[in-house]
Formats: sequence, C-alpha cells, structure tokens
Amino acid sequence: MLLNERHVSILVRVLVIASLSCAWLILTPDLLFAKILPNDIHLTETSSSGKNKTETNAENSGQTRIPIIMVGGRTLTGLNNSAQQREGRLFLPVVAIARALGDIAVVDPTARAISVRRQTGVTSDFNAILGQVRENGSVVLVVSNGAENIFPPNPEELLLPVEIVGSLLEVSVRFDESANAVIITRGQPQAETVRDGAQHHFAEIYQVDYDYNLNQYGSFTNQNLTLNAAGRIADGRFSLMSNLSGASWHQLGFRNGSLIYERANGQRFIGGDLGTGTDLEFLSSNIRGALAQMPISGFTLTTFAGRAASGVFLPTFELPEENEFQQPKHIRSGLNYDTNVFGVYATTNNPAKNRLRPNPLTFSAGVMKFSGANRSGELLSGSMQYTQRRVRLLGDVAIGKFNGIGRDESRVKGFGAAVDFSGSLQLRDNLSVQGRFANIGSNFLSPQSGLHDPINLKAGGVSWQPKQWLSTSMSASTAAHPGKNGAQRDNSITATLGLTPHSTMLPTIFFSHTKSSSAQIENASFTLLNATKSFAGWRLFMNATRIKTLGPVSLNAQLGSNIRLNESNSLEVSQSIGSGGSLSGSTNWQTSNLFDRRLSLSAGFGYTKSSSSFSTSERVTASMRLPGQTALQVSYLQTNSGPVLMISLRGTLFRKHEAAAILNASTSEIKSYGAFSGRVYQDINLNGKFDVGIDKAQANAQVRVDGNRFVTTDASGLFRIDAVKVGEHKIYLDLLSVRADLTILDGAQQNAQLLSNRDSIVDFRLVRTGRITGIVWLDTNENGQMDENEQPLADVRVIAGSGRDTLTDENGYFVIGDLPPGEYVVLVDEKTLPEKMKSAPPLSIKVQAGSETGNMNFSIIEIPAEIKRFDAKPEE
Repeated sequence: MLLNERHVSILVRVLVIASLSCAWLILTPDLLFAKILPNDIHLTETSSSGKNKTETNAENSGQTRIPIIMVGGRTLTGLNNSAQQREGRLFLPVVAIARALGDIAVVDPTARAISVRRQTGVTSDFNAILGQVRENGSVVLVVSNGAENIFPPNPEELLLPVEIVGSLLEVSVRFDESANAVIITRGQPQAETVRDGAQHHFAEIYQVDYDYNLNQYGSFTNQNLTLNAAGRIADGRFSLMSNLSGASWHQLGFRNGSLIYERANGQRFIGGDLGTGTDLEFLSSNIRGALAQMPISGFTLTTFAGRAASGVFLPTFELPEENEFQQPKHIRSGLNYDTNVFGVYATTNNPAKNRLRPNPLTFSAGVMKFSGANRSGELLSGSMQYTQRRVRLLGDVAIGKFNGIGRDESRVKGFGAAVDFSGSLQLRDNLSVQGRFANIGSNFLSPQSGLHDPINLKAGGVSWQPKQWLSTSMSASTAAHPGKNGAQRDNSITATLGLTPHSTMLPTIFFSHTKSSSAQIENASFTLLNATKSFAGWRLFMNATRIKTLGPVSLNAQLGSNIRLNESNSLEVSQSIGSGGSLSGSTNWQTSNLFDRRLSLSAGFGYTKSSSSFSTSERVTASMRLPGQTALQVSYLQTNSGPVLMISLRGTLFRKHEAAAILNASTSEIKSYGAFSGRVYQDINLNGKFDVGIDKAQANAQVRVDGNRFVTTDASGLFRIDAVKVGEHKIYLDLLSVRADLTILDGAQQNAQLLSNRDSIVDFRLVRTGRITGIVWLDTNENGQMDENEQPLADVRVIAGSGRDTLTDENGYFVIGDLPPGEYVVLVDEKTLPEKMKSAPPLSIKVQAGSETGNMNFSIIEIPAEIKRFDAKPEE
C-alpha cells in the first residue's frame, strides 16, 4: 500500500509519542510503580541481612506488610505467590492458588482466557473479553470490567481480582487483618482443629463391678463379696473374677477366682478356678490351675493342668497295693485340693478360622491323667458332634485305667469305660423326638467324686404342637446305679399339656403329671395344674397340686390375684387350702417410682394354719438405685424360726464409657475402637488454639459423629465420644445448639480419621458473626445516590468473596449474614441484571464481629451505546 502525506504525518506523530513515553518510563520508574501499587504494597527485594527490603522498609517506616496467602491452612511461598492491591481491589496469583488446591490451570494469553480443571473433575474457565466465568459450560458469573484484566506472557504472573478467583476456583476468600493474611478455603477445610489424640495404653481396665451379700439368721451370719473386672491387654480381652466369703469382715477369705484372657487369633488362657474338657464330657473336672487353647491350622489344641478336690474323705491309712481292701475310717474335713490333674485334647472346626461357615461336624479327642491319695487314673476320650437345622447328635466315649475309692466307698481298680450318646430329630416343624443312652462302668473314675458315677441310663421323649395354641410332650427314663450293695434303679415318666388360646376370654392352662419309682419310694407321683387369666389392670391365677410319696396323698389348691392399682402400686392376694384342713394365705404390696424412680418398696404378710398350729410371717423389702450405677436391696423377714436380715449391694466401682461396646464386641474387634474428643470454644483472638483467659468455652453444644450419636459439651466446652470404630468419620457441630450470633470458622462438619490404637481430637472454633446489608438500584442519573424517583432492583444476585450469596428482595435490599470477621469483596453478578446494564465496581468491605456493615449499596447504570468512528475516505 502506498503511503500518502496524511499517513506519513500520522506515523511521525506516533513515533514521537512512543519515544517520549519510553524516556519518561526510564527516567521516572518509581512513579510508575507508585501508580500500580499503593503505598501499603511494595515490590519484594532481598536485602543482605536475609530480610527482604519490603519487610525492612515496612519495619522502619511503620508501613503495612505484604499480606500472605494461606490455601487450606498452608502458606504460599516462592515467586509470584503474593497478593497485590490495585486501586482498592485485591488481586491474587490464580495459577499458584490453583496448584495449591490440586487443580490444573491452563492460561491462554492470546485469547485472554484461563481454564481450570478442579480436583473434583469440574471444569471452569474465565474469558476476560466476555467478562464471564463458566462452570462446565454454564455461566455462573458476569462482570463488566473483565476486559481490564491483563494477561502477561508468563502464566505464573497472572493476577486476577478476588471475585473472579473465588468463582473460578470455587473457594472462599477473606482477608484476616490480625494475621495479615488472605485466607482461601474450599469446601469444609480440615485445619489444625483435627489432629491425633492420645495413644492407647498397653493395658486398660474398662469396668470393675462388685456384688456384696449379707445374710443373718438369728446368731448365724454369712457374708459374700464378688469382684469382677474386665479390660484389655495388648490385642486381647481379659476378665477377672474373685469371690470372698466369711462370717464377718475380718473373716472374709478367698474362696475362688479366675482370670480369662482371649486374643483375636483364637488363643485363650485361663488361670485360677476353672472347668476343663469343654468339648469332651469325660475329661471335664473343676480344678485350680491353668488352661491354654491354641488354634493350629484347622484344629484347636487345649492343654490344662492343676489340682482338683476329689471330694473323697481321707482314710486313716494308705491304700494297699493288693486287691484286698480294708474298710477305711474317714476323718471328715473341708474342701481339699488333693488330686493332680493334667490333660490335652484337640478339636476340629476351629471357630477363629471357620467363623463365617462353621462345619456341622466336629470331632474332639484327648487324654487326661490324674493322681491323688484317694483316686488316680489315665484315660483316653473322644467326642463327635453333628448339628444341622433338624438334626443334632452328640456322642462321647472314654476308656481308661483307674485305682481308688468310689463314691460308695468301694474299691476300684482296673480298666473302665464310659459312653454317652444323645440326639434330637425334628421330624416336622411341630414334631420332634429326643433320646439319650449313657453307660458309665463301675470301674470308671473321674478326678472328683460324684462327677461321673457309674450309671446305665436310657431316656427318650417326644414334643408335639398340633396347633399354635396347643402343645404337648412326653418323656421317660430308666437308670440303674451300680454299687457295692447292688444296683439301684430309678424310673420316671412325665406328660405335659399346654393351652394358650387366642381368645382373650379363655385362660392359659398348663398341666403336668410325673410318675416315678426308686429303691426308696416304690410308687410316687406329682401332678400340677396351673391356670392364669389376664383382665384390664389385674390378673387371676390358680394352682393345684397332688403329691404322692411315702405317706398319704397331699392335695393343695391356691387362688390369687395380682391387681395393678395405678402406675406405681400393685397388690397381690392369694389363699391356699390343703389336705387335713390346712390353710395359708399371703398379701403383698409393691410400690415403685418413688423419689424420681430411685426407690421401690414392697411389704407382705402371710399366715399358715394347720390342725395343731398357727403361725404368721411378715416381710418388708426396700430397693434403692444409688449414684454410680449402684443398687441396694434390704429385706427383713420375721418367721417362726426367728428374724432374717438380707442385704444386697451391687454396683460398679469403675466403668469407662466405651466399656459396653468393647466388652460385647468380638475379640477381633477389641482394638477397633477409639474416641473422638475436643473442645467447642469462641476463638476471640483468632489464633487457632484455645487460650485460657482469652477464649470462651461453649457449654451445652451438641457434637455428633456420623449424624447419629451425639454428646453435649461440659462447662469447659469439652466433649468426648467413646466406642467409635476405626476409619473415616464425619464429626458435626449442631448449629442449633450454639448462640445465633456465632458461626463456625472451620466448618460445621469435620472429616476425621480414627486410627487403630489411637484417639483423635476435633475442635470447633466459633466466632461472633457479622453481616453485610445494602441496596441495589437503577441509578438513572448516575450520581451514585439513590434518589426518590429511582427504582430498586429485585432478584439481583449479590456475592461475597466467602462464597456466600443472596438475592435482593422487592425493595432491592440484600443481607449476607453469618460472616466471620475479616475483609470481603462484595460484587453484583451482572448476569442477573437487566440487559445493557452494568454494576458499580466490587466493594472491599471489612466485617466486624457481632456488628452489621450497612449501606453497601450498588448502583446499576446503563451501558453506553458503542460509537464507532470511521475515517474519511482518502482522496484519490
């Protein structure tokens, strides 16, 4: 293209102006930077002392330091990570902030646009030419001054206004003046308010219970004290029981006790007084010693050792080695642990390995050796158990070599065998049969007398329920007891009938009849008839018995009623009549719910009259619920034989909150529980920690875990939630339980992880809130003031840099409340304005705790029509 004189003139003017501008920039650089950066923001240069010159100058001149940027509780460091203020507006390094949040930011300086892919997968972008922020393609914010933003060639140097950064990255932005920091958070932050708590101890006691009983009959007194403790040692659970008894406090002596320790891998250890042979009937005995169970592959190996009380009275001489046996003379004494016992057995179907699908068939086999002054033996035993829905079979066999004194003081020496088979079969849902056969040879001995005495037993039974309201059963048994005086045989047969009609007009009836015979009583029988009928507020009952033993038949009938007087009182009255004209009756009254449901009282009176005597009895009982999970019961009875006093006191000496959950859980889960604790407080100085004498604890605030369980903070603002399973949990603070003028700095929900063998601490910081109010109106004369004839705008979206937004009402009025103290940028979303309208620039507003910042008004003006100028057509 040819340049004419006009073009040359214009080009010369442009070159002259550009040259002058460059010279001015070179000669006066400080003026340029003073124009871009106000006095409170300075360029950062490093001094020889290690401090940057900005900080040194600020310290010397009293000027404000450059605010730091904190993203998710961490401070941004390095180049191009500082905030700037330009003409009263706060600009932030958007690329550095996006990187700190885990987002990916791509800047296109040519198109004057930036695109961000957030960690959540959402894509957002800002186009400066259009002045729009879009999220997944949808416009979420429109600003009219977007074209004023400068896109430098280096993306790291890109600074965008705080309102655009907040919308583009979906973050909350506020300026904390006390910390001189720009606080940027996304979602519900997890700050230092969530941290690890105390590590669990190697051993813990969860609960200690006691049970004390005192019985006094005239001059005879007996006391009994039982202590039970439960807790954890490493990865196992233990329980400790001890029992003491005596006639008085100074005579209380140890009677028995045991310690049980169970681990998650199926190991089990018992020390003290225990029972052996759980899976083998003929290896069972009560010993004072130790037992250990170890899972090995598909088996459980059990070993035990200790001493048993044989229960056999010591003879005056030692047993001879020959078969001849001389009748001993016994010196009767107390319980004596006089027999050594050792055994080992293995059981299939390891419960720790087959917990989900146990095998219905179980085998056990083992050996036991015992020796003492009165009896000794070596035996081998086996067991089989089969359990299904309709079939249950159990069989035990044993054989051994024994030497000692039997229960009937006969001499036993040689081999002996024992078998015991039992089973049940559910033929139909309403019909089942049971049977048992047991034979224990006369030469068979156990470590304790009376445990497995010689017997030949056969028993069977059938249960039938033809109707839901009708059930019946019949059982019979015959048993022979070998002895030195010949076998003694016992026979018994029992039949029962139960009626439970659906009709409320008919009573419930139970009938049973038993007929038996033995060496002592050749023909005996017992018949029982029971009937009950319930009415509104009272119940009628009747019992009738017929007893035939050695003497004549004895008959007895009783009729009574239980009456509910009101919610707290009830009365029971009964009258009996028996054979020979004997009479007896009783009246019992009971009241409860006294003194806030802590006290219950009952009293009774009874009499008995026969042909030759008349006697009465009185009874009074008081039951009281005391503090500390303690219950006291005192009963006093007055009978013909004298007064009887019974006192029972049971309760808990020590109990942790998590005791119930942990002690009822399986051993594999015992280390899977922890606790969340923390404090709810008003952070007055906003330093992120509780300072005694400065910050204020918040009592009676409700803290929840996973939305269901909750606790209430105490006077110190402290809370503790025990027995929580390890893993990720959500801890909530119920905003309805705190004052209306307070808000939560770090979010009402905290995501916290509970690790095994460690507790976790979660604090909630509160702060007095402030709010921003103002009006949005159409400023027709563009004077920045709302005149009488100017119209307010409704449904206009007003946004605060914290992420809070609202819509104006019909009067153009808006309120953004519950704002923590700090400085916020407030702006109007111009996409909610009428067409061809724009808003006043964003406002930087300081919110004070417990106050309202008002008159934050936004004037809306029309966008001037664009005027295009065209140069005159050049002359030819």
